[in-house]
Amino acid sequence: WGKRFQKHMTQKSMVSAVVNADLVGLDRWRLLILPTSTLSEDEKEFIPQIFSEKDSTHYDPNSERRSSLATLSKVAAMLGDEDADSKKGNKLVTQSSRPSTEYFDGLFCNYFSLGFDATVLLEFHKERTKHPEKFTSPLKNKFVYVEKSPIGVRAPKLRKRVQIFVNNKDGELVRLKIPRDTRDIILLNIQSYAGGNHLATKGSSDDGLIEVIFVSNLIRMVASAVVGPVVPYALFNVRAQTNRVVIKTKCPLHCQVDGEPWLQGEAMIQVSFHTRNAILKKSSDGMNCGCVSGSDNAVIS
Repeated sequence: WGKRFQKHMTQKSMVSAVVNADLVGLDRWRLLILPTSTLSEDEKEFIPQIFSEKDSTHYDPNSERRSSLATLSKVAAMLGDEDADSKKGNKLVTQSSRPSTEYFDGLFCNYFSLGFDATVLLEFHKERTKHPEKFTSPLKNKFVYVEKSPIGVRAPKLRKRVQIFVNNKDGELVRLKIPRDTRDIILLNIQSYAGGNHLATKGSSDDGLIEVIFVSNLIRMVASAVVGPVVPYALFNVRAQTNRVVIKTKCPLHCQVDGEPWLQGEAMIQVSFHTRNAILKKSSDGMNCGCVSGSDNAVIS
């Protein structure tokens, strides 16, 4: 999506910018996906235990046991919550579609989303794979993306298809209410989404927190991306800032992480703080700021 390589990037000023860059932190998040549609009842009993495990990088002996027990109880309740709403489907999933039923355990740095933006992105990805000759410049890429965007309008509402829980200040999972018109859920670690767009009212990439926002439709998202930088009221309100998010999907839904889309089958999904890496950021005054701090405990605000 970005700019092409320019000649000025080989000049000494670019080398100097790297040498004098600030050393800042970038949080890394663990994404764990357990497909419930292919697990036996005996296997599902282990999901609460898996989700309650803590990473040794932020172990807190004073609150670890209480938090783990609370997570066990809450996740077990989520697994047992099978009501009429779980019968909701996704009309964008055809007979030829093959939802992922694979176990996944990996890391990401930028964002994770579930909903219409991943639907559009997957269609874009399929077109690029089928006709690579169409994708020869950032401008052409964007034209194809716009061409595929109308499918996002048909994406299903998520309120009755998804449950979402986040850690509160005590490290216990609490349920977030999903607005009725929500068609997309985005977890943001950086304030640069889908080619550099600023979407949310707050957030930092090095605070051990991930921002949760709910999006109603594609037009609202585009308006936020275009007008948001000059009209802050157009940005999305952050519904939660937390170090752990647990999502239960009740039907196949499109997901994407750092721009890589797929169709996810019914699953339990967990996003949790993992570690913090050091990266270089262009310094405004040409001075080096020093070192990055270590990981810390972070909870919902």
